[in-house]
Amino acid sequence: MTKPGFLFRGACMLFAVCLTGCGIHNPIADSKGADAAKVPAVLREQEEASDFGEAIGMAFEYEVDSETFAIELFTADGSVRAALPLQERVVEDYRKRDEEVSWRYQEDGIAVSVTPEDDYLSVTITSETDSDNAFTWPEISADSYYFPFGEGKRVPADDSVWKDYLAGQIGQPNLAGQSNPSAKEFSVLEQFSMPFWISSAGDYAVLFIMEDPFHTKIGFRQNPDLTFSLNNGFPAIDTDRTKRFRIYLTDNDPVSAAKLYRKYVKETDRFVTLEQKAESNPMIRKLYGAPFIYLWGERLISPEDVNWPAFRTAIGSPFMNYLISFSSQVENGNEIKAALDEIQSQDYVADYQKHLVCNYLSGVLKLPEFYWQLSSLPYESSYTPSTAPSTVPSDAPSALRHAFTTSSPELASLLAPGYENLNESNQIQVNKYILSANLPDVFGKPSGWMDQDTVGLIRQMKDSGISQAWIGLNSWEQAYAKPELVEEAVNQGYLIGSYDSYHSIHEPGSEQWITAAFEDTSLYDRAAVEDRNGEKIKGFKGVGRKLNPVLSLPAVVERMLDIMGNGLPFNSWFIDCDATGEIYDDYTPDHITTQQQDLEARLERMAYIRDTYGMVIGSEGGHDFAASTIAFAHGIEMQSFSWMDDDMKENRDSEYFIGKYYNPDGGVAEHFSRRIPVKSRYQTLFTDPRFDVPLFKLVYNDSVITSYHWDWSTFKIKDQTGTRMLREVLYNVPPLYHLDTVQWEKYKDDIVRHNAVWSEFSRNAVTREMTGFQYLKEDGSVQMTEYGDKIQAAANFNDGPFIYGNQEIPGKSVLIRMDGKETVYTPKTAPDNS
Repeated sequence: MTKPGFLFRGACMLFAVCLTGCGIHNPIADSKGADAAKVPAVLREQEEASDFGEAIGMAFEYEVDSETFAIELFTADGSVRAALPLQERVVEDYRKRDEEVSWRYQEDGIAVSVTPEDDYLSVTITSETDSDNAFTWPEISADSYYFPFGEGKRVPADDSVWKDYLAGQIGQPNLAGQSNPSAKEFSVLEQFSMPFWISSAGDYAVLFIMEDPFHTKIGFRQNPDLTFSLNNGFPAIDTDRTKRFRIYLTDNDPVSAAKLYRKYVKETDRFVTLEQKAESNPMIRKLYGAPFIYLWGERLISPEDVNWPAFRTAIGSPFMNYLISFSSQVENGNEIKAALDEIQSQDYVADYQKHLVCNYLSGVLKLPEFYWQLSSLPYESSYTPSTAPSTVPSDAPSALRHAFTTSSPELASLLAPGYENLNESNQIQVNKYILSANLPDVFGKPSGWMDQDTVGLIRQMKDSGISQAWIGLNSWEQAYAKPELVEEAVNQGYLIGSYDSYHSIHEPGSEQWITAAFEDTSLYDRAAVEDRNGEKIKGFKGVGRKLNPVLSLPAVVERMLDIMGNGLPFNSWFIDCDATGEIYDDYTPDHITTQQQDLEARLERMAYIRDTYGMVIGSEGGHDFAASTIAFAHGIEMQSFSWMDDDMKENRDSEYFIGKYYNPDGGVAEHFSRRIPVKSRYQTLFTDPRFDVPLFKLVYNDSVITSYHWDWSTFKIKDQTGTRMLREVLYNVPPLYHLDTVQWEKYKDDIVRHNAVWSEFSRNAVTREMTGFQYLKEDGSVQMTEYGDKIQAAANFNDGPFIYGNQEIPGKSVLIRMDGKETVYTPKTAPDNS
């Protein structure tokens, strides 16, 4: 039984300023108690007025039971349980100092203090031991929740799909990128885009802000409805031993709660608008109204660049044999000889053979050995086999005993500094011109190779009316192969950058992808992350190791110097993983690192690239700890989830299979081009707009531009393209596409038609605060957003019409009010693209 001395009642006495928001009534059991104390409404002078009203929490009194750590909030007409009672503990050193109450749980090594501030309740939990410690609090139960899962989700506590997902058999991916069926808790920093949650409580909502979310895990249970608690970790390696929480009471309205969090971010000097960022780098404005487009094609030459009858004739020639001598060094080299034999036996060249040859040639022309081996022949280039000197090594390949052309006007210009002094891109250009010079009837001028898939595609996009765009490359090697691509994109006014990552490092000599290879090979042994058991933490998909970000900056500097030394005018850069919240403690004795140090180092390296090269920086995820550093993020609007389901992940016979990371034709990999349906459970969790709530936009619309994880482009999911286009307008989300010439032809009309509406809307909305949101139908099938005081969108996701004011919104349409005009937009797509 609770001792009277351990029950404390206090008050937070600010009254709530009304904000434009959603009138949601999601009733739970009536919590209005007859004995609740009446609290007078006190309005204090606002210190920071804004154009749309200052966000201020509601006035309340509270009770805290120190033995169970339960907290109850009392309003003028009822009470709200903010934190459920835990198992009773022995309380020591219980004290009251003015408005603050504090105590200790000596057996747990935990000290607690509770202090009312102007409009919130401040709770601090401190570990008093220097050893590893943990403490579970609070325990939360409500009828529904608003969680910042990505953009934000409205989660009914009794929904069977959400219960199974959060508290059932689906857990977070393990270190190898595989599902972990036993996991029922996950990292707050990794799974929440912002460290808060909102619990619905009748006419009210309780907002919890976690000021120190490091080492904090949230665990869900079915009891029978969804409840959860926080596990607050205090590892011995971290000297910060205190967790701080803010508890606010608001209307049952996610807008009010999100605006309180926005206010909190501003109070901590971490809020930077896009326009403030653009003052330092005006190119950020090129993102306004810009779709995100990943442009694919890493080959150096395409089938259109080859005279195939002449190619057949050249098979068996000395230079062709020289090309084949590199087959052991190229990925598909084991196939090339058989393919050439097939081609010789035919009177045509099949399409698959053309692509195989082009893939092989692209691999050979990237090898420095292609030039060095040729240029080191011990005779002049005009030498003929009949006069071959005896100095030719007896073990040299027969192809090397022939004279080849190594000069042309273009080669003379390119080779003037010496091949050894050329950057990687120019070395590739030299190799291209050598190939062309030696087989001039087969290959045309290299300056035009791949034009159709690169500069030609950029020009088509511009001519179609896409005035703004962000172009992403799968690798900077795409630009090395075709430097004109970057130059053309910049000349057309687009942003263009490469994918990059410093998250994983592979064993030297066995690197599986370019971003996991580092010039400093000692990093693999001396800079990998180690867990508390002394085991190296595995890299992405279980390959290699995780690289400690604190030790990575010299490698970042070195890589960027090398890339930018190729003279390519990149103006943007995408750094994978750094804004996802996947951070680590490193227990390696020589470089012990805490999660906070890990995170700070990630921000430092992104800022280094941004500031040193004037880049417009983006990252995967985009969680708000990175909001002041980055300009855009991929993953907030739809996270990666194919790993959760075996059919999506690995069953190649399933209609749900997401696709292979390969395209034999050299264009968009099947993983990104294959259109698939999504099972009903994943629709509920990730794609059904009825569960969406724009928490991130309500806080950061005018600070960070957010889109999808690249797995889930606008056209990826069958029968959902129109719905996603509606949401792109409603929530101001840039479309994301994966394009090559084939995909462009397939989707061009749909892209251009949608861009004409979305881009104009976004250019106007992106620099404005999202000031309002409302579910116009309680089930979430019709929603309204407001940006500033002059832009509004109301989307009807239903098949039938909806009357909004005096305006009918047809099914699958959005009403746009902007610049004093009303427009109804109904997305249209080709039947195969819907």
